Parts: sequence; structure tokens; C-alpha cells
Amino acid sequence: MIEKILQRIDVLLKKANFETFLLGNFASKTNKFCFDLLVKKDKIIFSVKIFNNIDNLNPAIIRDIKSLSLILKSRPILIGIKNRYQKLDDNKIYIREDLPFITLNTFENLINNKHPYILARRGRGVVFLNGKLMKTLREKQSITRREISEQLGVTIRTVSAYENESMRPSESVAKKIIEILENQNIFKKIDVFRWPVKEDIEKNENIEEIELSDFEAHVQDIIEDIGISSYWYKKGAIPFKLSLYSNINNLKSDGFYPLFSGISEDKNKFDESSFKCLKMFTDIFQKTSLYIVNNNIHIPDILKTDKIPILKIKSLEKVDDEEEFIELIQEL
Repeated sequence: MIEKILQRIDVLLKKANFETFLLGNFASKTNKFCFDLLVKKDKIIFSVKIFNNIDNLNPAIIRDIKSLSLILKSRPILIGIKNRYQKLDDNKIYIREDLPFITLNTFENLINNKHPYILARRGRGVVFLNGKLMKTLREKQSITRREISEQLGVTIRTVSAYENESMRPSESVAKKIIEILENQNIFKKIDVFRWPVKEDIEKNENIEEIELSDFEAHVQDIIEDIGISSYWYKKGAIPFKLSLYSNINNLKSDGFYPLFSGISEDKNKFDESSFKCLKMFTDIFQKTSLYIVNNNIHIPDILKTDKIPILKIKSLEKVDDEEEFIELIQEL
């Protein structure tokens, strides 16, 4: 089912003149990355991920979805099929881990500029009303707050809360408001494509907890000595191993940072598939990348001329500070 949904999304996006990029193929039963599809249009970037059950989320995947969105200044499009109880309803937004999940049909409506206005809650949904418009329509029809509160079966204070948007009505109450005010256009559309992603990368990862290999731990020690900040993706949910920054609290791109880096998995063999995956990712987003390998690894000649610098650990060990590090990468 996930493969069919992904194919449908790919078709919809291409019809809307988005570029789509797939690391792997639609036939794959599982995708180890924190996205199934990368999407780009001009400077707009989205990452698409499909979840069978939105109440059974992998914390590492969610963490990497958020961090990748922050790093690339992108937005995640998260498609859900069901929760622990039932299939997800169309034209509703389900919130999990502060992220919005929608159905395939809701996504298709979004592509056609039809935004949802219902936020799913446990047992019911709440509707995003345009409180200012509700108040204008009510006053235009000379309906007092007391009168509308009696018709709705709520308090006057609740009506006031609806109008200043400090409280949102249930679907049943919203339907009554529409009938009373005789207006179908008082919904406030929720733009999932602009949903704010909040994440604190600096506090999110503890090197001791992600069990770095000896080689990776050595790389991390060198990075710290150079004076560069890093964020590791140990679980393989992103097509690179770590991101490097000059200042982790300031992730603005200056043409060099953030720097994505791959790490050799095998001490004695070059991982071409991992390298090609990193290359594709780098080409899509036009970011600087690096691939760090052990000293005894043989690098295929065909890859030595690639745009991505391949750096042996002995060269990295000679770097004293960030300025030397940047010069080294730019010279390779």
C-alpha cells in the first residue's frame, strides 16, 4: 500500500511542476531514510514520508525528520494511513510529536489548493474558524453573543473565545455556527506546507547514547578538536552520517555550511552505494558534502574526480582549526 501511495504522490507533484527525487525505488518494502521522497520547486523543499500507523512512530525517525527540516529549511509532508484505532479521516490534520499528519486524499486536495480546517482530537475534531469574520457576521445580523450562545448551547464566554480564537469549536458546534450565520466560508484554512517545525538540535543528541563505532568516535574527537559542531545520524535515517556547522545555534547557509558528511562503514572497503546516495542528495540541494574514509581504503578512480571530496582520516588529523578545515575541503 505504501508503494502505491508513494507513486500517487509522485504523479501529483510532477503534475504540479515539482521535481521529485527518490533514493531507492518504489518497489522497496521499507525505506531506511526519514523521507520516502524529496521534493523541490525553485527554492521550496519538501520531504515526504509515509507512515502506516501514526501512533507507532520511531522516535529516531521523528527526530531526524525535524532536524533535516531545520537544516535544509524545508518542510515535511507526512502521510498517515491509520492510527491505533481506525483509518485516518480525510481533510483532517492529526498532530503527533508536534508534526502534522494527513491522508493521501487530503494531500491531493492541498495540491489543488483546498486546505483542511479540522484538527483531529481524541474522540472529536476541532474546527479552525475565522473568529474576526464570525464576529463581523454576527454583528451584521444583529445577533448578540447571548443569543448565539443559547442557540449553540455554550456560554457567552465560550462564544467570545471562539471570536478571539483562543478556543476552537467542535465539528458539531461549528456546523451550528454556519447554519446560524448562513455562511460557509468562515473556516480558517490550515496550511500544512507552512507548518512550523520546532527542534533543538543542540540538546537532541548525546554522542554517548548513539554508540559510535571506534572509527566514528575518532572522527568526532577530531571534529571537536578543530572546533566544529556536529550532529550525528547514527540510525541511518538520512543518506549521510553527520552534519557539520560552524555554530550549531546559527544554521544559516553561507555556501559552505551545513556540510553533510558520509563515513566509511567498512574499515577496508569503500561503500559506493552510500557515496552515490550522498552525491544525489548533495546535487538536489546544492550543498557542500564530504566523505571520510579510513586510511587503508582503496578509492575507485572513477570517484576521485567527483564533486564530493573524499578525505582520508590522516589528512583530517593534520587540521588544526576551522579555517584550515575549510581550505582543505575547498582544495580537494
